[in-house]
Parts: sequence; C-alpha cells; structure tokens
Amino acid sequence: MSFDIIAEPMVRAPKDAKPRRGRGFSLDELAQAELTIKDARQIGLMVDIRRKRTYPENVEALKQYLKDLENIVAALEEEVVPTVKKEDAVSELSSLRAVKKEEADLLASAGILTFEDLAYCEIDKISKKTGIDEDRLTAMVKAALKKV
Repeated sequence: MSFDIIAEPMVRAPKDAKPRRGRGFSLDELAQAELTIKDARQIGLMVDIRRKRTYPENVEALKQYLKDLENIVAALEEEVVPTVKKEDAVSELSSLRAVKKEEADLLASAGILTFEDLAYCEIDKISKKTGIDEDRLTAMVKAALKKV
C-alpha cells in the first residue's frame, strides 16, 4: 500500500482571489486541525509561519489528511501482525541441526520465531536473554542463514 497523496495548502491571490498553491499551512490552520508545528513537519506537511490567514478549506484538508493517515496506519498494522504459535516456532527452529529442542524453546520465548528472525538477530542481546553462549548462537545463525 502506498500513500501518494499529501495535503497541500491553498491560498488566494490578493488581486483577483484566484486560488493557488501555498508554501505551507499557517499556524492557525494547524491549531484548528489540532496539530503542532513539530507534528506537522514529522508527517511531511509544510508549515509557513509567516502566513496569517486561515482558510477553512485548508483546515478541512488537514483533518482529512489525518484521517487518511490513521486509516493507512491501521491497515498496515493489520497486515504486519503474523501469528506464529510458540509450538510451531519451536518445531521449526529445532528442525535445524544446529539447534537443540531446549535451545529452540529458549529462542522462541525470547521472540525468535522463524528462521529469518534467527538469521538476522543480534547475537549478544539474544545471548543475554536466553543464556545461550554467543559461539553457540553464532553457529545457529549460520545454519539459519543457509535456510534463508
């Protein structure tokens, strides 16, 4: 899923009131949309601190943009959550010759559920969590890398 739409501020020309694209949202527009300058910039919005006018269209565009972002984040969270049971993880990890069943149980309780998790784990942190020697974990990682 990609997010290609970004909220753009619209301003009106002083002479003929024709709408054109602005340089950024005003501080009042951000305040009405319940955003701070820092939050707006973090989500990729342009802020023009010199602008004094507030246009209701810009406030509505900001509110709609925030709703769209929330929907996209919720959709991404639903996609990312894989459900792997601990028993399945233990059997998968113990299928490697380098991993014993007891070690696979320790790895699963430390959050290592797949070959990919084992292959790209931080050996020193996992060693501290599980109590498995770093040299032993290195051998397991090498075996998992061959499977991945």
